[in-house]
Amino acid sequence: MEAMQEQEPAGRIKQVVKLTVFSIVMFAPIALLSVVVDTPLFGFSPFESAFVNGMLNYQLSALLVAGLALLLTFVFARKVRLRYLSMNRTGAMRPFFANRAGGRWESDGWFLGLIMVAIVGLVTFFQFLPAGFAFTWVHVLLVIPFAAMNAFTEEAIFRLPYVTMGANETNSRIYGLVMGSLVFGVLHYWGAAPNGLLGAIMSTILGFVLAKSIQETRGFFWAFTIHFMLDLPILLFILNQAP
Repeated sequence: MEAMQEQEPAGRIKQVVKLTVFSIVMFAPIALLSVVVDTPLFGFSPFESAFVNGMLNYQLSALLVAGLALLLTFVFARKVRLRYLSMNRTGAMRPFFANRAGGRWESDGWFLGLIMVAIVGLVTFFQFLPAGFAFTWVHVLLVIPFAAMNAFTEEAIFRLPYVTMGANETNSRIYGLVMGSLVFGVLHYWGAAPNGLLGAIMSTILGFVLAKSIQETRGFFWAFTIHFMLDLPILLFILNQAP
């Protein structure tokens, strides 16, 4: 009995150390992501717009950074590995964002996503409205692949690793929820849109919801899908700014 009591504090210390080390190590892909924004690894220029070419090269470079984040997660999370990368979309939604009895992600996830898209879309629209817009078919169509790449990249870097390590090391949801929301929110203070204090707050809330979706479905579907849906209006307005 005494031996078990002695092992518990030692086990907790080991958990804290491992989560701390992982949190520090994860700043490597985060830092690399900020580097490839200005200096992407590719130099393709298939479009007339230098801005759109830059976006293409950034998204392609960011996918490689996402691969690094997944590799680090695979190495550190020896029990869970990349199990949460599955496309499972079913699970009970705890009563944070539904009725008091809770809900189901496979049905309420769409409703929740559409509400968030409407809010983020309006904020982004008014952020870029003063400069005006110049919509072109090419730029409108590029919104879809760019949104898909960006959603996957950011979820693979900012959300999945923390939720996975939280599940790997503890029986608590706290680490995944806190890290998967705060890191994402703080960095979006300096992001493209929405940014500033409002953007940071909105991104923190979004991060909480998406981390929660991964935990409760044990899958990546809703985190990716809702993020993709949100990126559609954001990139629509960013790519079609007036020159």
